[in-house]
Amino acid sequence: MPSRALLLLMLSIAPAAEQGGDARLGELEFFGHKGLDVDAVRSALPLREGDRFEPSAGLKRVIAERVVEVIGRGPTDVNFVCCDERQAWMVYVGLPGSSTTPVVYRPTPAGDTRFPPEIVRLRDELDDATMTAVMSGHGSEDDSQGYSLSSEPALRSKQMALRAYALRSERLIIDVLDRSSDTRHRAIAAEALGYARTSDRQIAALVHACLDSNDGVRNDAVRALAVLARAKAAVARRIPAAAVIPLVASGIWTDRNKGIMLLDALTERRDPRLLRQLRDSALDSLIEMARWRSRGHAESARVVLGRIAGIAEPRLRQLVQDDQPEAIISAVTSRRD
Repeated sequence: MPSRALLLLMLSIAPAAEQGGDARLGELEFFGHKGLDVDAVRSALPLREGDRFEPSAGLKRVIAERVVEVIGRGPTDVNFVCCDERQAWMVYVGLPGSSTTPVVYRPTPAGDTRFPPEIVRLRDELDDATMTAVMSGHGSEDDSQGYSLSSEPALRSKQMALRAYALRSERLIIDVLDRSSDTRHRAIAAEALGYARTSDRQIAALVHACLDSNDGVRNDAVRALAVLARAKAAVARRIPAAAVIPLVASGIWTDRNKGIMLLDALTERRDPRLLRQLRDSALDSLIEMARWRSRGHAESARVVLGRIAGIAEPRLRQLVQDDQPEAIISAVTSRRD
């Protein structure tokens, strides 16, 4: 049975902005919008739910221009995401409202360490196989081993090849992740390190990469930690939540998407201190995400909010299952600590 975390993962595949083609828009969502007129922004955009459109850099520019016309500032992010259960695309627009907090990322490293060409090809093949699996409705995965394994044979074979490489090349992988100036190679390293042996060194390198200067590297590093934490409670206890809390109020969609996925796992023990930190620093952002209509993208935010509110886990799971985000939001906003 695939885990909930990986169903979310497969729905959030990619900043897929350069895919092209004739896509159908399922949902147009916003984040970071507290204090701003979202309805006015939505009305100004050249997209309506149900439209056919081409996910392109040109369309991103048009969306950004329309946002500037309405609020006087550009969006923090425009992300085209494939795909929901109906094979429709989602568009997430980040806005610079008071529910967005800029994140301080680490400086870009300057080293020249790189992977051999065959590993770059493997990553490209894995990405292609992932998109094919999702588009054909075979997005379910198993993360019980601490790394992602697809139910789709072609994708699974690429993942196993990456696992074999990671087991024999951990030192190079960590070196690339920590020191390479090439963002593509650092992103490959972040994904590959998730397939290595579980160790303190592996966890520390992935935690460090959670604040990498490149959003793709951050995405893959946080995703790898989330899979590890979901599979192994002992690993979850070794991941410092402070490294990922800033991401859920970020202006970048992938930061929020993967950050909340990891915090879902880290809040499972309901540590009061962590829950207070989230309430104090990210409550508005969590509420925004909980109201997204894609359950795969909203579910972890709903779970974390429910834990902050003190809703018992069985009741919380039922509210999530019944698609009742407002009941969860009401519980957390009415609570007085």
